[in-house]
Amino acid sequence: MRILAGYIVTRTLRPLIMLFLGFIGIFVLVDLFDHAHTFIDNQVGAGIVTLYYAYSMPFIFVLTAPVAMLLATLLSVGGMSRTNELMAMKGSGLSLGRILTPVLCLAALLSVANLLVAEFVVPPATRHKIEIEDTHLKRNTSDPRHRKDLIYMRPDGGMVLIRRYNTRRQTMEDVTIEEFDERLRPRTRIDAATARWETDHWILESGRLRRFTADGESVTPFDTMELSPGDPTPEDLVRRRLEPEERGYFDLRDYIARLKAGGNDPRALEVQLHLKVAFPFVTLIMTLLGAPLAARTRRSGFAVSFAAALAISFFYYGSIQVAQVLGRQALLSPPLAAWIANGVFILIGLWILARTPK
Repeated sequence: MRILAGYIVTRTLRPLIMLFLGFIGIFVLVDLFDHAHTFIDNQVGAGIVTLYYAYSMPFIFVLTAPVAMLLATLLSVGGMSRTNELMAMKGSGLSLGRILTPVLCLAALLSVANLLVAEFVVPPATRHKIEIEDTHLKRNTSDPRHRKDLIYMRPDGGMVLIRRYNTRRQTMEDVTIEEFDERLRPRTRIDAATARWETDHWILESGRLRRFTADGESVTPFDTMELSPGDPTPEDLVRRRLEPEERGYFDLRDYIARLKAGGNDPRALEVQLHLKVAFPFVTLIMTLLGAPLAARTRRSGFAVSFAAALAISFFYYGSIQVAQVLGRQALLSPPLAAWIANGVFILIGLWILARTPK
């Protein structure tokens, strides 16, 4: 059985590698044609262009892994079905589930790899890619004069919320500064109508300082208050805020916790947080859907099985998008919005496997 499992895995790995290379090549060519004039206009060197696409590779891997594994399964298992190899395996006493186990194990390993790459490789690679875009492809753009609804996370765990910020005058309006203890409980909160930057620190105007202790809350109004030198600096405030794709699971989780502690509603980010764990398993579920269809290729025809598998996968991706919208609109809880498509399609895959002739 070990030799047979190795043979099945090898039959699946060959098209899988070729599909990954094909997807990468198509992405690079399409994107290069689309951005060629931008590279030329900004006189971007070949080395920078190479780095730009190298940093894109982890995201392409995560995005295309489910479809690549699905197609590889159709090609390998479907090929063995057309050449009567599956019939010979069944004739030797092996069940279809036993035959497909190596393919599903390969898909499970790819799902784990997908999860690790999405957590540890994609965030820094995406940040480097965006830095190249900001430095080499958007050098003629300038920051808008006014920015609204800024959220800045301080290294000490504090949070600064700014309703409006004037980048030219370096002034803030409707400012809130919050500090938390190690359990993310509010410790102090400063609310100020305005703030202005003076050399190396901020001066808050027309506000109040609130301190929270075990005995209760104390409030101290002030006309002006000078903050100690440090963050955020004006440069920190005009720096782009990281997107969920640029954060790992734990980084995004901590960011959401601080937003919640400050009274914000980061529901959309919570959906993205749970998707970071749920989405990598799409690879395994797509294989669970595609493998039984590929095993029926000899009976139904490769084109029919291929079309059915792709239709299911498109419907799967559509369901994930719909669930995200429902989660952001508070019609589904964030965990349910991230996992409901996986749960439904696992049941569909098991039903298809059960109805496939053994």
